[in-house]
Formats: sequence, structure tokens, C-alpha cells
Amino acid sequence: MMSLSPNRKRKQGFGKIPTSKTLQEQGVKNNHVERPCKISRISLSSVPSLPGDCLDLIFKCLKTRDDRNSFGLTCHQWLHIRDNNQESLWCKSRNYEPADSKISSESSAIIICNLLIRFQNLQCLSLKGCPGISEVVTSKSQSFGSKVRTLDLRFCSVYSDMQLPLVFSWFPCLTYIDLYSSNINDKGLVALAKCCPSLKTVDLSQCCSITDSGLSFLLQNCRELRSLGISCCSSITGVGFLGCSQTLTQLGAGGYKLNQEVINAIISGGELEYLYLETAPDESAEFKERCIINTEAVLTISKGCPLLKHLFLSNCEEVELEGWKAIGMNCKELEQLYVMGCQKLCDIGLQAICDGCNKLIEFYIDGEKNSCSSSILEHFDGKKPELILWS
Repeated sequence: MMSLSPNRKRKQGFGKIPTSKTLQEQGVKNNHVERPCKISRISLSSVPSLPGDCLDLIFKCLKTRDDRNSFGLTCHQWLHIRDNNQESLWCKSRNYEPADSKISSESSAIIICNLLIRFQNLQCLSLKGCPGISEVVTSKSQSFGSKVRTLDLRFCSVYSDMQLPLVFSWFPCLTYIDLYSSNINDKGLVALAKCCPSLKTVDLSQCCSITDSGLSFLLQNCRELRSLGISCCSSITGVGFLGCSQTLTQLGAGGYKLNQEVINAIISGGELEYLYLETAPDESAEFKERCIINTEAVLTISKGCPLLKHLFLSNCEEVELEGWKAIGMNCKELEQLYVMGCQKLCDIGLQAICDGCNKLIEFYIDGEKNSCSSSILEHFDGKKPELILWS
């Protein structure tokens, strides 16, 4: 067995770390006058005592969720830093019905309440499908943070008429709220407009309990409203738009009768950039009575919305050639056009759209239109839109 003798020099990087005494002796042997080398050690107890702004900066430099979660496990001070930097909370229920949940509705509400108290700087909050609030939550609501800007209440049909206005009062700084398929009615819309006047985006799609009265109050009192979704709201006729100050740039509508008077009211502001109008492929006479998007409607829209960039016309079977020509003639800013299910869209109509809409980027049509579309798109001088065939 080969062994290293005491007098043999060891390779650098192996063996024990030389002590200050050893280094001092070597310096004397080499006739060098050197101060003893002292290895400094940082006590772990000094790390948590760093100023809060330094810890906050360190936390914001962490990239992964695991690193941020581990940061909060160090001590109470670091946990507090982590909680203060928590901006999003998504309390999603796997089942929209509370009865299917493994824990009771009361327990779920208490958990959500404690999380809201813990995270005081939340910007985004999702309670999608979660159980309704309870008396325990209500009694502690004064401890909630009021910095939430985005609130998701989709599928929250368990909230009563009394509970929804209470929830709105907790978040006065809301700018975005999603109430898709919720239980909100006109009374709730009034409370929403009063508690959250700075709203910019509201989605009320499939909220069948709201009427034109509540819609009108929302439009008149939320002066910063830019985006509104009211698709498939069966109790709305569209009269709620009349006499309202229009600031909307995005509107999703459909599922109710859009007569000429209502369309004039919708586009009266002239600022619409995104318009979603869909007629579901339903053969019932009752539905056809409620939702009519025809040539006259498209003529009015194309002339009244010069800034239109995105136009969605799905299953609008009553739009004929004059309507498509009007789009090509008037919608010069159009970038995206959806015409799936529009059976009366012919080659001449496609030609007019392609010739007039020079800024068109994406063109969604039915798959069977492929044979007649390839030749028409050649009219774009090197600026062809992306043709997307919808099956």
C-alpha cells in the first residue's frame, strides 16, 4: 500500500485547511513578514436581522415558486416578507357544487377568510366555484386587504342577493370582475356600480337574472368601463344601452334581440375596437326572434365603428352580400375577422373584404371555404392574412 509520508507535499485542494498558525510559520520560513490570516465566519443569526427592504429585494429576485415558498420557511420575519409579496390567490373548487367537496362549505369559507387576512397586498383573487361566505367571514371582513384589482366569481351561483353586495364592498378598488354564470341580478349590479366605480372590465355572460335596468345603472355609474360581456343574458333586450355615456371599446353580446335602435345605441360612442356578436345554431323560432344579426345590422356597425379591429360574427346566417361589402369599405382598421357559420358569405363578399381590409391579419372562415379562398387571398400584395379554417 502506497502512503504519503509526513514530509511529502500534498496537492493543492486536498487535505485539511491550513490554520492561521501554520500560515504564519510558513511566512517566517520564507522570510516574509505577513499578518496572520484569519478566516471570518458569518453567524447565521445575523441573516434574518437584515433590513426589511433588503429581504424584500432578495425575495423579488427569486424566480421559481419553490424558492419563494422555501423563503417563507426560514423564520417568521421572512414569512411576513413572503406574505406581503403575495399578489395572486386562486381558491378554485374542483367541483362547483359545495356538496361534492370533501370539506364543508363553512370550513371552506373560514379558510378563504383566513387567507384574505393573511395576504394584505393581493392584486388578483379568484373564488371560482367556491362556497358562499358565512357569518364568520362577514365578522372579519374589516381585516381584509382593499388592494384587490381583479376578482373572479365565475360559477358562484351559491351567493345570495345579500351576500354579493357585501363581497363587492370588500374590494372598492376593483378594475376587473368576472361574474360569468353567477347569480347576480339588478340589485347586485347596482351594488357593484356603487362599491366599485373604477371598474374597467365586467363579464356578465350567462347571468340570466339581470335586465336592462341593472345594465343601464352600471353603464351610467361606471364611467371608466371599457370592456363588457353580456352574451346569452336572456333577460336583456339591449335597451339598457340607450341614453348611456359610451366609453366601451370592447363588447361581447348575443342571445337577445338586437334591433336597429339598440345597435345604434351600442355604437353611439364610436370607440368600439372589439365586437363579439354570435347567434347560436338553434333552429327554434323563439331564439331566432330574440337574436337577429342581419345585413342592416352589419351595415350600421361597419359605418358606426371606424376603429373596429376585431369583429366576431359567428352563425350570423342573415348577413348577405351588402353587409360583407360594407365591412370591406368601412372597416379599414380591421385586424381579425371571424365569419364561421355565415352561410351567405360568397366569393364576391370575400373579395370585397380582402380588397378593403388591408390591415387584416387573421381571417377565420369555415373549412369548406378553402377552395374559394386561396385565389382571393392572392390580391394581398405580399401582406396576406393568416387564413384559419374552422372545422
